[in-house]
Amino acid sequence: MGEELVLGIDLGTTYSAVATVDSGGVAVIRNRLGELTTPSVVHFAAADTAVVGAAAQHSADPDNTVALIKRRMGTEFELEFHGVRHTPESVSALILRSLVDDAVAELGPHRTVRAVITVPAYFGIREREATLQAAHLAGIEVLEVLSEPIAAALHYTGGIPAGTTGRSGDVRSRTGAVLVYDLGGGTFDTTVLRTGVDGVHVVATDGDSRLGGADWNERIREHLAAAFVREFPAADPDDEEFRLHLQDASEQVKRQLSAVTSRRVALCCGDDAMTVELDRATLDELGADLVDRTLRIVDRVLAAAAEKGVTNIDEVLLVGGATRLPAISRAVHQHLGLAPKTADPDLAVVCGAALRAHQLASAGRPRTTAAVVPRSFGLLLQDSYREDGRSFVQHLVHRNEPLPAVATGRFATVLNGQRSVRIQVFEQSGDVPSPEVAHNRRVLDGEFTGLPDLPAGAVIEVTLRVSADGLLSVTAREPLSGAALELSAYVDGVVDAAASRELAGTIAGLTVRC
Repeated sequence: MGEELVLGIDLGTTYSAVATVDSGGVAVIRNRLGELTTPSVVHFAAADTAVVGAAAQHSADPDNTVALIKRRMGTEFELEFHGVRHTPESVSALILRSLVDDAVAELGPHRTVRAVITVPAYFGIREREATLQAAHLAGIEVLEVLSEPIAAALHYTGGIPAGTTGRSGDVRSRTGAVLVYDLGGGTFDTTVLRTGVDGVHVVATDGDSRLGGADWNERIREHLAAAFVREFPAADPDDEEFRLHLQDASEQVKRQLSAVTSRRVALCCGDDAMTVELDRATLDELGADLVDRTLRIVDRVLAAAAEKGVTNIDEVLLVGGATRLPAISRAVHQHLGLAPKTADPDLAVVCGAALRAHQLASAGRPRTTAAVVPRSFGLLLQDSYREDGRSFVQHLVHRNEPLPAVATGRFATVLNGQRSVRIQVFEQSGDVPSPEVAHNRRVLDGEFTGLPDLPAGAVIEVTLRVSADGLLSVTAREPLSGAALELSAYVDGVVDAAASRELAGTIAGLTVRC
């Protein structure tokens, strides 16, 4: 048994992948079905059995099948299958466990599994904590939680790209400013990077965690179902077999229209059957507003980069399987005036993750991958000068600041003799930072107790620290007495220690198969 297995893992919304670095370079590990990517779908066949991947994707039991779970990471979203409770973290852990099992089947058993796991650049603190928790449940030691655009850039600028066999020896080097347009199955990120001999540095990032190729699939499904019902008004579009048929047909025709201009789709429901022709122009029309949404986010990230002195983009890099849609490259080209480049859209992220894992696990000094704060963080305050006592969020750490980031704010107590202060940290949840509580989400909540008998207006200093991984810690201090507290807090939307132990027991008792 080997001592250590070092992996790069792309835990995707619709598809996931795992890779390692060996003597031949980056090797993307095929799953036990011989595929380079695995559908991020889990079917709970029984209380003690979970099926991950293609078999789960084609399951005829939707009530016990879950997909797109990445969109729920960091939220209080509970599931129950066969009387057993699950969360986004535990479902994601099963996907991770399946990927590790594939690696072990290829490379042999190891005592320790260490990995770099990628997340969208726009993932906030709760999503990143949830990803770490999923890895812990899967028995993985996390070397780093790495933003997907950085992983793609590592692969593009100095990585060893994977071809159809998962191996290649072409080493490239790029310098300058790069816009990474990353449209995956369920999330969209766009990031401006500086690349050079000293590494990859993020200038600005933005994105939408609920926008991806799955949305194009949904538009196609609706279009095909509407055509079928027009022809057969008595047909039930919610029929389970028909729904699964539409799901598969939509994914297939979307992929086919990347290579051909039209395709006939055979549909059947019960005894009714017909053929619908779908062409690329119709697909472009169905997804036009989705493309526009991505371009608005691109404009925002370019404006943020310009504020930091980066006004010229040298290259545009397309990442993510959904960028194979011809409408994407055409729209990006027209919008930016630069012909975008691609670098293994489906595998760039996992290849970059493997490279980073190899760097971190090696004895040598790892190459720099400087990131930025994905979303602004601040404290919930009460405006004591207003009669209504309005609450608002004052951001201390601002999005697109370099990581690691540290900021300290000085705040005042509102009551005489106040012996404790509740400290609530909020994170930007809207597209742009805002002081309105509704435009933020609470991520940490703790109580600073044991204060001396202070008058109203006494100063409390609160320091927020965001690590290079984008994880948050808080320190509160009362300067006069020297009382201080490393805030013992919980992350909202992430399971607590007791629930984590329960989930770990549940997962340990599950047989996972592909």
